[in-house]
Amino acid sequence: MGKALSILNRQINRFNAENRAHRVISKDKPAPAPKHPSTQKQIDEFLSETQEIRNELMSKNHQLDENLKKVYVVSHTTADHTYGKPSDMARLPKSRSRVVDSEFGYQEPEIIPEGKITLKQVMNILVQHQEDGKKYNASYFSSQYKLTEEDAVNLLKYFSPFKVHIPENH
Repeated sequence: MGKALSILNRQINRFNAENRAHRVISKDKPAPAPKHPSTQKQIDEFLSETQEIRNELMSKNHQLDENLKKVYVVSHTTADHTYGKPSDMARLPKSRSRVVDSEFGYQEPEIIPEGKITLKQVMNILVQHQEDGKKYNASYFSSQYKLTEEDAVNLLKYFSPFKVHIPENH
């Protein structure tokens, strides 16, 4: 029964909606909202003192209306379609294509900021350092990957990939 009533209500609300909308739009001036009694009293006192201003406010100025109809704004710049906050836009994914499974289980970024390196690069650094530690030292890697000297030293000293630690009492 509830569904039938909602369908009936919807049809009643939509009946002749276009004509009702045109009737509301075609009104010359919408009725203003009611004013607070104390404000209305002050307005009436002011308007009674200046009858000229009252007549001017209540009548439609056709010259101003015509001038407003002549105004036409043309913009030659293209609209910048950035919606939302810039910080929200930066978080959106740039590529919506299917991610191919990679060597380390995640997609490697194409652009790497200065001072940062990927896991693949870390593995290459460690392999090169293990092969020839004198040639491939911290200063070499800091200049090649734009790292700080301290970060390169700490990387070679402390980073150990995939070391599994099994407790003795297990």
